[in-house]
This record gives sequence, structure tokens and C-alpha cells, in this order.
Amino acid sequence: MMKILLSRLTLVGYIVMTGGMSVRAQTVSETDNRIVEKIRVANAIHTSVASPFKQTQHLSLLGEDVHSSGRFYYAKPDKLAMLYDDPSGDVMLINGDRFVMVSGSKKKETSAKNNAQMKSMKTILSACLQGDATSIGADKISCGETADAYIIIAEINGKANKSNIVKVTLTFEKTTLTLSVLRTEEKDGSYTTYELTDKKFDQPIDNSIFDPDKKK
Repeated sequence: MMKILLSRLTLVGYIVMTGGMSVRAQTVSETDNRIVEKIRVANAIHTSVASPFKQTQHLSLLGEDVHSSGRFYYAKPDKLAMLYDDPSGDVMLINGDRFVMVSGSKKKETSAKNNAQMKSMKTILSACLQGDATSIGADKISCGETADAYIIIAEINGKANKSNIVKVTLTFEKTTLTLSVLRTEEKDGSYTTYELTDKKFDQPIDNSIFDPDKKK
């Protein structure tokens, strides 16, 4: 269980637009940049999102997949909560510089204030949720599409940006231009996929959901 907890912490990446990512030249074509900009503008109007989520973690060292689900909450600029129904009682929470993880009976808190890796990962997640792929800190951004979605792939120099994440794949629904699937890949081949469904935007979210000291 602790291995799963630590794996989630590497994702926690993600949240404050420029917090700690190094500024790097990006490779993105003019055509792809138009898609990226269209998605960024469409998401700029939203202040919060609440959604059920399904999570799949592939743990390379263990050679297995771990499936989870629960409720997801995000409020700009830097509040995120993932409250797990399966496994029940697990929590991943970000509020400002505070990162709190609860898995089983184990609780782990990390501060991003003086931790370059946490700052970098926080930035990645924030950029993803705000639809701003250019703020992920990627060396290369490319886009594709299906009949129903735009797909943005961001390749990251993890060493330069002090993050375990080396690739982020974002799927945005064409109808709403909002994030529906997020996949992060790490140096060792592990990856995590999050699927958001039935998203509710710009509705009030009780601040207690983001309180690291309040039992969920």
C-alpha cells in the first residue's frame, strides 16, 4: 500500500502556473499551436471543476495495474482534492504548498514550498487542468485528434525540470474543449491514467473539502 501511496505522490504534481518549472524553448508547430491556444482560451473561463474519476496506475516495478475511483475537485489557482471511494478513505489533497496523501492508515504530508520536484509536479497538474499545455514545461508539444477529441502530447525533460514525469498525454472533448483523460508517464515506464466523467464546472465547492486537517 505504501508503494501505491508514493506512486500517487509522484503524480501530485501537478498546480500553480509557473511554480518552479524551468523556462525552456518548446517545439510546437503552428498548426498544433492553434489547437493548444483554442483549448487554453476555452478553459480560462472556468474557476472550478468537480467530477467522478477512474484511475489506473501501472506500476512498472511491480508489473501490475492498480484501479481506483472516487470524486475529484479542483479550484483555481491551487486547490485539488481526490477523495477515493475505492479504496475507501484514501485521499490525495493539495492546498497551496501543502500536499497530503492518505492511504489506508498511513498519512504523508509534503511541502512544495522548498521542494523543487514538488513545485515542478504541481505546475504540470495545474497546467493540465487549466488546459494550458504550454505551461507544462515540455520540450516538445504535438497534437492529434479523433472524431470526438483533441489529443495533446507533451514531452518533458524530467531531469531539467526535476520531475519523475517525462510525458503527459491530454485528451480534450471537442464538444466542450475540457479535459476528459490525463495520462502521465514516468522515467521507469510506470504510468497513471485519470478519466473524468460527468464534469460540473464553476459550481461552489465547500472549502472543507480542501482542508488538509479535516477528516474526509
